Order: sequence, then C-alpha cells, then structure tokens
Amino acid sequence: MLTEQIFQHYKAEERRFIERCLDWISRVEETYSVITTPFLNPREAEILSALSNRRALCLYSSRSLAETETVKIIMAPEFYVLDPDDFDLALLEVTYASKFIQLTHAQVLGTFLGQTGIKRQELGDIIVTEEKIQVFVSKHLVELFKAIEKIGRAAVKIKEISLAELAKPTDRAVSEVVLVDNLRLDKLIAVAFKISRNLASNMLESNKVKINYLEIDKKDFSVSTDDLISVRGYGRFKVGPVLGQTKKGKQRVELEITKNNKK
Repeated sequence: MLTEQIFQHYKAEERRFIERCLDWISRVEETYSVITTPFLNPREAEILSALSNRRALCLYSSRSLAETETVKIIMAPEFYVLDPDDFDLALLEVTYASKFIQLTHAQVLGTFLGQTGIKRQELGDIIVTEEKIQVFVSKHLVELFKAIEKIGRAAVKIKEISLAELAKPTDRAVSEVVLVDNLRLDKLIAVAFKISRNLASNMLESNKVKINYLEIDKKDFSVSTDDLISVRGYGRFKVGPVLGQTKKGKQRVELEITKNNKK
C-alpha cells in the first residue's frame, strides 16, 4: 500500500524507475551495500533524492567532481566514507581532424552505443567543442570505448583524461522571443524550430519529444516556464518567462533554443 501511495505522486512513465530506486534503497538499508547508479538525468536524480529523504542512507553526487547535467550517485550506509573512485566515472577525449570535418553529438552517441552494444545509461554528458569532443562514461568500460577508431567519416583517437581537463561546451543556445496563441506543446515546437504544426505533431506521435526528460505524445500538452523540451533530430529549448501580450492577444514568450548542427 505504501508503495502505491508513492506512485501516486509521479507519472505512470516513471513507475519502472521508481521501482528500481526503491530496490536500491532497500539493498542499502537491509544489506549495507554501497551502490553506484548509472548516469541519471536531472529528473531521475531528483526522484531518487526525494525517495531517499529521511531514509537510513546517504547520497553522494558526482557533481562534486565535475559540473555536469547527468550524474552518478553513490548510495551508501550512514557510516560510509566517500571514495571518489566509487563513482566509477571517467572522462574520455575524442580527437580528430576537426579542421576538415565537424562531428556532432548525435554521431558520437550513435557510434559509442552502436559499436559497443552498451546501454545509454553508461554514457553521461557529451561535450562538443570546435576542436574536440569529451564524453563521460562508466570507468569500467573505458577500454571498450578506447577501441573505437572511426566516427562517421572521421578517424578518431580516444584517450582517458583527468576530470580537471573538462572543457566548456561551445555555447550554441540562442534566446528568442516568439509569439504564440497559447503554450501548447506543438505550437512551441513549431515556432522554436521553424517547422510546420503538422511536422511538430508528427514528431510527438513518433515519440521523438521529451519534456523534462519524459516522453510526451500529446500535442495539446500545455508547457510551463522552465520546462525543458527536446526534439530528436532538431535540438531542445527551455521555456522562459511570458513577457506579456500583444494587442492582438498573442503571448510573447522567451525561449532559449539550442539547435542540432545539422538543422
């Protein structure tokens, strides 16, 4: 009954992850295990933190080592003394002839998953700069990734580097004020990426849209300030403040848009 009460506070799509979190919590409390999670997105990290609140365990985030969007979390008994090696975290650097070709986030992700057969949760942030690419991975898989020799048409060399060598991504986010009748998801996708409403609806129906890391397929879904919307193949945007209305009743909304290189 208690478990069902917990589920009532979350979306149905999150049930499987919540069950996994509860299993982790139970193992730490009952067997004094030390558990390192795979990479979690901010929403997953928030859920795990909420479920662990007032429980007999401690949480440690890899964000203490590197400021990243996705994190690994160590779950441990209260007597545990933090060992950074327990995060199972490594940073890889991909170098290639960047003067002649530019690799994209999608190409790196596709190659790392396709050539190794590992799950997405073993990969963390992928940082793309004009000269190189850095990828956070689970440390026990480093040798597997280092064996990759080609991404797209580019020959690559991959090596492990110190977390202190973390690069700043090339900032491609652009702030733009758009006019919309309302904050319907399909309308915002259409204006953000300058595509038709029909195409935006098709992206939703094809499960290519996420809000705050959860898949959404309802085109009339109403978004809110600070929601993060990602559209596979196009990029993502964060909803900023509503800046008022025009004389014709349209809402002026600020969006922070990051488009994929190919778009």
